[in-house]
Amino acid sequence: MDANALDMTTKTYLTDVRAKLERGLRIAEAADICAGSRRIRKGMEIALSLEPIVYELDTHNMQGAQLLINQLRAKSVVPP
Repeated sequence: MDANALDMTTKTYLTDVRAKLERGLRIAEAADICAGSRRIRKGMEIALSLEPIVYELDTHNMQGAQLLINQLRAKSVVPP
């Protein structure tokens, strides 16, 4: 992978992570609002929808990040 392709891949990856985190934040805020208005069950129901986002970020994105870091190290862009 050349430097330009690696840069684009990294930027795309980080944009994807940010979008998922922002979506998770909106869900968490909605759950908090529900809890604050004494709709605890609804807040928990909403909060449980965070699970797939957290799982995806934890599993897929961390593996992707490690691959990118290894590629950057191979190109001597990131120190060991």
